[in-house]
This record gives sequence, structure tokens and C-alpha cells, in this order.
Amino acid sequence: MLNRKLLEVLKRLDETERKRLRLFLASPYFNSGSAAGTTLSLYELIIRHHAEEEHPALAKEAVSHTLFPGHVFHEKTKGPVDAVASELFRLVRLFIAQKEMERENGEAYTHLALARFYRKHALEERFWQAMQSLRKAQSEFPWRDSQFFYQQFRIEEEENSFKGMYNSHDNELNLQATHLNLDRFYSVLKLELTCALEHQKHLIPIEGVADNELARSVLYLSSEGRELDVLMNRIYHLVLKLLKNPEDDALIGPLEQLLAQYQPQIPPDKFNEFKAYCRFYWVNHYQKSGNSDSRYRVFEVYEDHLKQGYLYIQGAIPNSTFRNLVIFALKLGKTEWVKNLLETHPPERICGTRYPAEIHSLNTAEYYLAIKQYDNALDTLVYRLFENPTYGILADVLLVKIYYETQSELLAPRMKALDQKVRRSSQSQEIKERYLNFLRKLDKIIKYGWQKRNAKRDKLIEEIKSTQEIIAREWLLEQLAKK
Repeated sequence: MLNRKLLEVLKRLDETERKRLRLFLASPYFNSGSAAGTTLSLYELIIRHHAEEEHPALAKEAVSHTLFPGHVFHEKTKGPVDAVASELFRLVRLFIAQKEMERENGEAYTHLALARFYRKHALEERFWQAMQSLRKAQSEFPWRDSQFFYQQFRIEEEENSFKGMYNSHDNELNLQATHLNLDRFYSVLKLELTCALEHQKHLIPIEGVADNELARSVLYLSSEGRELDVLMNRIYHLVLKLLKNPEDDALIGPLEQLLAQYQPQIPPDKFNEFKAYCRFYWVNHYQKSGNSDSRYRVFEVYEDHLKQGYLYIQGAIPNSTFRNLVIFALKLGKTEWVKNLLETHPPERICGTRYPAEIHSLNTAEYYLAIKQYDNALDTLVYRLFENPTYGILADVLLVKIYYETQSELLAPRMKALDQKVRRSSQSQEIKERYLNFLRKLDKIIKYGWQKRNAKRDKLIEEIKSTQEIIAREWLLEQLAKK
């Protein structure tokens, strides 16, 4: 077999990337030497057969006969094909690095590189011209995120290096501006990671949370009116407050207003992250209240974010976001909307998991349950040891619902197995309670929910409505309404 890593990478390049890579390989600046033509031929051969590992034309022996017709091929011995494949993979890695560098740095990097060249060769007039162009390009950059301040730091650092080399001791070396932008860069990145960590604490128990003196200093210095008070830090301060106090309804309004007001200054990927934090608030609000108003509000937010494109990462929706779209739409009885979502977003449009087909099947099974097609739901449900244990639990919850609806004798053992799975999982206690409360209430429904005149039944209805941490609240109430 040819170099498997090479085939894996080439298979995942889109058509535009493949065309650019061919131009890259055809350039003698990057691909030189006596084997350059053979390397390009190997690439063209692989792309012609779509980098399929099992394609007969890409078997090592077949490739050897194509590229080196006069060479005797030996199966278990490294030969010229291995050398050419290794060289091609080296160039592919270089191409990916070059493409990423161009994407990250843009025009400012060209001016910065030129300024460094002028500094090295003591071309002072040209140096300051390049710096002027560099600062102009930097000022026109639309976003004020950590990368902006990192680039600004490099600009100030370059000026500092020039002044340090040709120092007349009669002026400041630009060290203050260099320090300031380094601190701004660090503070924005530190707060971004602090928010991510705080969010993760809601999902799993985390030991040794980074709440040290340095983190507290950054929070203080980046607060409003202090030295590191910049737009991104103001937003992260609000996000952090929201994550620490998700039940404070006074926080979501200012955050959403700030995002709407300054959207042009926020990179799209970061803007989408901020919108995700807003969705976290609304989902949490629903989980605590469980009322119809919050249920509608969550779906409105998700539907709006779907239309605006905030949910997508390179054309695909993260699996957890996709799940929430399906579940909250089904809670409102929007089965046709869910059917359309499932049809227009096949597994290849779901990201953040190694098992997009199984995630899609799980959500499709939820749709079949909602329209009472229980056999289809069972046939569609696929079990998998997901990288996120939540999905394994959700599959079991779905199975419990189906067994209850169909009065299956497998219901009791499945409920017991689910209880054990939840208790043994590594999830936070708060999340575990959502599933355990579901099982507790369903057990009560089985025991006396059918007794319409029983006071316990009325009390159970109120318990389900008022329990803050519980999944499938609407489904449980629906079962009592049938009795």
C-alpha cells in the first residue's frame, strides 16, 4: 500500500485545494531536483483515482509499474515508489503550512517581512516606508481579537528592534507600546480560555481549575476603564459572568446588545462562539423553568442562528447543536421542520464527532418516535461507543421511551441498566440528575400514573413541571395526559 497518511490527507482536499496543490508541486521553487516530475506524476495518479486506498491502480506494485516501468518490484522491500511517496507527503505538508500561513497573516505579514529585510541591511528610509504601510494595513484590519493584538505586538517589536540597533540614546525604544500590545494579546487569549474552561465545568467535574493570582490579575486589569479594557475583553467579561451565574436574567441582554453593536469588529468564528454562549444561557433557562415560553424562546434562538449561519463550522453543524435543533423542534411538535432538517443535513454535514452517521440515525429515531412510528425508530437507532458518553445514554433513554410506548417487557431491565450507566458515567452530578430524575418520574408514572383520581398523580404532574434538572419533561407529561 502507498503511504496511508498521504492518501488520507489528499482524499480530504476539496477541488480548489487540489488545483492549488498541483500548481504548488509544478513550481520549481518548492519542488526541485531530479525526481520533481515523478513526484508530480504520482500526485496526478492519486488524484485521478480520488485517493482511494483500495483502488487497484493505487496498489504499490501498480504504481511502481506506472512510474518506474524498468524497475523490478519487490513487495516487502522499500523501493523508489516509497521514496517518491515520502517526498510527495513532505511537499503536501509544506503546502498545508504555506496555505495556513497565508490565511493567518495576510498583507501585513508581507510588509513586516520587508521591514525586517530593510532593518537587516540598514535601509532606514525604506524601513520607515515599510512600517508606514504595515501600520496602515494593520489599522484597516476589521477585527480586534487576540490575533490583531499579537500582530500589533510584532509591529511594535520590530520598531523596537530597529531603534535598539540604531539607538542614539535620545529617544524611547518603543518598549511601552510593545509591552502594552503583548499584554492585550495575552489578556484576550487568557479570557477566551477562561470562559471555555468555565463552560466545561458545567459538563464534567474538573479538578484544579485555573483560578490563580495571574488569572485574577488579568480579570482586574481588563475590566472596564483599566489598562487592558478592549472590546473582546468586555465581551468575555460578560460571558464569564453569564457562565458563573446562568440564572441571572440581567446578563443576557447586555451581551446580546454588545454583540449586535460590534459584530463587524469580531471575527466570524469568535462571533459564532459568543452566540453559542447565548444559546447556553437560553437552554439553561429552559432546563430550570421548563415552561412553554422558554421552550419557544430556545427554538426561536436556534432557528434564527441557523438562518444567520452562526451554527456552521465550514458548512457543517456540531453534533450537540444539531441535537438541540432536533429536540427543541420536536418539543414544539414541528415534525415536518425536523424532517426537512434531517434531509438537508445528512451525516456529512454534522461535525465534531467520529460517528456522524450514528448521530444522524439517533436524531432520526427521535423523529420517528415523535410521529409514533416505533418500529422505524427501533430499526434506525444505532448503538455505538460514542466519544461523548452522553449519546450512549441518550440512545438508552430513547429505547426506554419506545419500550414504554409499546408496553414491552424489556422496559424494566432497560431502565435498571440505564440507571447504572448514568451513575457510573464521568458526567457532572448536575447532568446525571437530569437522567436519574427522568427515571424516577417514569417509575412513578408506571406505578400510579394511571390512577386519575389518585392525589399522588396530581402531585407527580407538579413535580415533573417544577423539577429543574430533568430530560424529556414534555414526553413524561404527555404520558400522564394519556391516562
